[in-house]
Amino acid sequence: MAKQSDFDRFISNIEPSPSTVSYISSVQNTLREYLRKHKKYSNIYVDSFLSGSYAKHTSIRPVKGDKKRDVDIIVVTKYSLYDDSSRVLTELSSVLQESSIYGHLELQHHSIGIELSKISIDVVPVIQDEDDNLYYVCDSETGEWIKTDPKGHKTWSTQINQDNNSTYKPLVKVFKWWRRINCPSDVRYPKGITLEKIIADNIGDIEHSTEDLFISTIQNIISTYKEDFADKDIVPYIPDPSEKIIDNDLLFGYSAEDFSKFIYKLSEHADLLNTEGTGNEIWRRILGEDFPQDTSAKSSHAFTVCATATHRQKPLWPMTHGGAAFIGVKVKDKNGNVIEYVNNGTPLDKGLSLQFQVYTGVKKPFVVKWQITNTGEDARRAGCMRGNFENSDIGEMGKRETTSYSGSHSVQCFIIKNGICVAKSKDYIINIK
Repeated sequence: MAKQSDFDRFISNIEPSPSTVSYISSVQNTLREYLRKHKKYSNIYVDSFLSGSYAKHTSIRPVKGDKKRDVDIIVVTKYSLYDDSSRVLTELSSVLQESSIYGHLELQHHSIGIELSKISIDVVPVIQDEDDNLYYVCDSETGEWIKTDPKGHKTWSTQINQDNNSTYKPLVKVFKWWRRINCPSDVRYPKGITLEKIIADNIGDIEHSTEDLFISTIQNIISTYKEDFADKDIVPYIPDPSEKIIDNDLLFGYSAEDFSKFIYKLSEHADLLNTEGTGNEIWRRILGEDFPQDTSAKSSHAFTVCATATHRQKPLWPMTHGGAAFIGVKVKDKNGNVIEYVNNGTPLDKGLSLQFQVYTGVKKPFVVKWQITNTGEDARRAGCMRGNFENSDIGEMGKRETTSYSGSHSVQCFIIKNGICVAKSKDYIINIK
């Protein structure tokens, strides 16, 4: 298990630097002024504004040449819905090419992509629908106009972040970095507003650490989409988050094969974490070398003591592999203050409360069984060695405990479906002074 400080460092590492933010601000202001003052285009130009991840504060550090443009400039024009949108794009492209600054550009479906020395930009011409305060974006393939609500998306993103104790936007950054590290060049994983909506619809446990939040969100996504969609080669319907846009499927145009590969990659990494643990080196395999290395020494003694305890019962169910399961824990003192703890970490004081939560990608219905195995003389004298299987007592997925006995104690959970154990967690070791 990685420390919260490691995830904090990682998020800081993948965010755009102050110099990058300043550079982007200068670039986008210069481009907007160029269009506003252009001899011919000024007659078409109405307004412009920054959109996309930089406007929503969900951007990650740019990497030259990765073709993932997070800098979106919306250009409001005087065109009408009767104008051919492909011609609108061509005209904007010609205007931009008149400047030596914007010579390296590409005509795309809905925008002009510009390659600069340090970053890529999408310039999106739109028509404003003043009645609904919406916009129409062009489609170069069909010549038609499509409704969009970039300002509404920004408002929605801000509200989701507020509703989730400001954990949503950092989580989006982690997922975007994961996508950059893991998406093959010839495969289309969900990105932009589509990825952000999938995350929002399946956001995990915001009361626990960033690691637990990322894992639980992955597990929720797997539970929602793997069995019913990916395994059946079906692309799900993802509605636009804007309340003003009806029947806009954010996954329209994505292939079932690409969507399935996205879900299967998440499942692959969930299995890796489930089998190899959630240490920093595993996270570096999943999230890349920007994730910090762990320099602290780890002892396997406590794992061995708990795993070999003679009073620890063997599983009661046939075992098969149907998914992964993880345990998250929140430790609180008598005053309700949260204390950070990692698996097999520094011994805790007695008298603390422990709230365990299981995260799994197994689709419901299922039953969670817990196995708490105590060791040490304190537990032996109290006649509380346990090692049997118990039900959840915090809803269907949680277990409440206290730090009562000195020694090392293990917690493991089992996911039981149709009388078969389809997933189990690794041991979570609680050390107590």
